Amino acid sequence: MSEVEGVGEFGLLERIKPYLAARSADDDAAVLPDANGFAVVSCDMFVEGVHFDLAWMSAADAGWKSLALALGDLAAKGAVPSWALVSLAMPSRWTVEKLDGLYQGMSELARQCKFEIVGGDMSAIEGPAVLSITVAGRTDTRPLRRSQARAGWSVAVSGPLGAPAVALRERHPLRLAPRLDEGLRLNQLGLCCGDISDGLLREMEKFAFMAHSGCTLHAAEVPVAAGATLEDALAGGEEAELVCVGPEHLIRRAGFHPIGVLTVDQAISVVGSSGEVVRVTRTGYDHFA
Repeated sequence: MSEVEGVGEFGLLERIKPYLAARSADDDAAVLPDANGFAVVSCDMFVEGVHFDLAWMSAADAGWKSLALALGDLAAKGAVPSWALVSLAMPSRWTVEKLDGLYQGMSELARQCKFEIVGGDMSAIEGPAVLSITVAGRTDTRPLRRSQARAGWSVAVSGPLGAPAVALRERHPLRLAPRLDEGLRLNQLGLCCGDISDGLLREMEKFAFMAHSGCTLHAAEVPVAAGATLEDALAGGEEAELVCVGPEHLIRRAGFHPIGVLTVDQAISVVGSSGEVVRVTRTGYDHFA
C-alpha cells in the first residue's frame, strides 16, 4: 500500500483517468454539449485552515472568497453562471453565526453575478470545516481545452498578479471579482484560458501536462500588483485573473501584451531581460506534492 502524499496532483489524476469520461479528463471544468450549446460544470473544495482562516477573516469573507475561486473555472471557459450547489461539513463546535456568515458571503456574490445557490448538503465532521461548491454555467460555443494548446502560441494574463498573496501575508481579506465577462470575451476571440487559483506557474504546468507544451515566461513582462513581488505574481495563487494562450495576433486583438510563449518541450522557465534563468523557489500549490 502506498500513500497519496508525494504522488502529486498530476500523478493522482493519471490514476483516476480510467474512471472518467475522456472529454472531462483534461480540464478543471467539464464541458457537456446539449441541444442549446454547452453546459460547463466544475466542483471545488475548500478546507478551513488551508483555504480560509476564520481566525482573521469573517465567515462572510470566507464564503465570498470560496465561491469567487470556484467561479474561476467557469470564467476560464467563457461560461455564464446558471446555479451553484453548496455542501458543508462542519464541526459541532461551530457557531450558527459562522454558518450564517458563510452563506451570506456566497449569496452576496451569487446575486452580484446573477445566479442562485439552489441546494446542497450538510454534515458533521470532527476536524476543520470542509466546503464543497459545484458551479454550473452555459456557453454557446465550445471552449478550447488545455490539450488543444500548441507550441509557439503566446501567453498573456488578464491583469496584475500577486494581490491575493499580499492580502494573505498581511492577513486582510480580499473580495475577489471573478473575471466572468472577460472570460466570455477571451473565449469568443478563440483563446484558450485557465484560472490562476493555484498560481501562474502551476497553471502553466497544467498546460504542459495536458498539451505536452511547456512555456517560457519573460519576468519583465509579467504584470505585478502593487506591493507584490515577482514570486507572488508567479506562484502566489488564489487569483481571479485568467491566463490565456493562443496565436499572438489573437492575444494582441484581446488587448494584451504577451508575457511568454509555449515551447516544444514540457519545461516551465522564467527568464530575465538578458535571457538569464530567473530562479523561483516555488511554482504554486499542490496538495499532494
